[in-house]
Amino acid sequence: MILDIASLQVVAALGSILSGLLHFFPGMTSREPGRWPYWWGTGKIIIGVTNGVGLCFDGARLTTPERIIDVLLLVGLCLCIHAMSIFARRRPPAAILVPLAMMVTLTVPFVLFGDHDARLPVMILGGTRTLFNFAAAWMLFHIARTENIRTAWVMGAMFAASVPLFLLRTTLLLVAWGDPVWESAAQTTADWSVGIAIILVSLSHLALLLIDAERVQRGLSEQASRDCLTGALNRFGLKGLEAGLHGPVTLLLIDIDRFKALNDGQGHAAGDTVLRLLTDLAQREIGERGTLVRVGGDEFLCVLPDCDERVARGIAAGLSDRFDRAVPALVDGPCYPALSIGLAQGPVTGSLNVLIAQADGAMYAVKRQRQSRERPAWAA
Repeated sequence: MILDIASLQVVAALGSILSGLLHFFPGMTSREPGRWPYWWGTGKIIIGVTNGVGLCFDGARLTTPERIIDVLLLVGLCLCIHAMSIFARRRPPAAILVPLAMMVTLTVPFVLFGDHDARLPVMILGGTRTLFNFAAAWMLFHIARTENIRTAWVMGAMFAASVPLFLLRTTLLLVAWGDPVWESAAQTTADWSVGIAIILVSLSHLALLLIDAERVQRGLSEQASRDCLTGALNRFGLKGLEAGLHGPVTLLLIDIDRFKALNDGQGHAAGDTVLRLLTDLAQREIGERGTLVRVGGDEFLCVLPDCDERVARGIAAGLSDRFDRAVPALVDGPCYPALSIGLAQGPVTGSLNVLIAQADGAMYAVKRQRQSRERPAWAA
């Protein structure tokens, strides 16, 4: 079966140019530093134009115009790597950047002014394409791992799959160069390799736009599930948290005593400061063991999966002590806010409503003890 490489290259060139132009529209509205859509779009346009113009030559890479096009192709690849590093917010490792910089540096003197041996430009272009796709896959997998973006896994897999294909094609062309015994079979295999690679790369032209769309969607979802003042989860976020809970769970329901008096006497700015203080102290106290949720104005919920009662009481006692010591430095007396904390423990039965009600009753029992000026005791 004969593979029409020329037709694939035409389609790939047009697709690269069109995708590059499409990136200029989000680039006009992007507020991210570095403006990655412009760099990616420009790189894709250069790659598409050079691939298209390159079809006008015989592929021997012996003429000066053809070698200039090869240099421009490398420039387009470098611009795309720069755009992806901005997008991923991380540079590729030195093991990738150093060989890539060496190839680009050697391109001008050797490709433009070298002898008429076409193996050198073939090696440089093939090696650069291989490194580019490897760097792209590395950065996309980094995005997928750190940001949990599924689209990045798919696009990273496409770039990763094209790496051995470009490497195989370059190797076959160099091995079979001038050898009539290997030339026919090697050329056929090389054509199929580059054909499949072209299809994979063409499918990934809009990779960054698709990943950016999922990134924005996840960011909006995260904002919707977080309290804008404290950064803790809100009730909407609590619903999503409930879906992932299984087995026994310990809850600590926290209420700030005399919070209304603080707001009325010193203003809402003082109240907001105390809320942020409590959030910071609570998140430090629970660490990785649980999640903090703001369920009301001055009520917070610590959700502690697989946490025994002794540890939970230690967290509550430590939080209350830290809060009592930190509040006097932030607000004026004479009556400082204090914490009433109720504890409840049990299995998750579809939702946390039953356990929250139990923790609420325990919290009010602690509050009544404080109001009656008795020595505080934990209620369960």
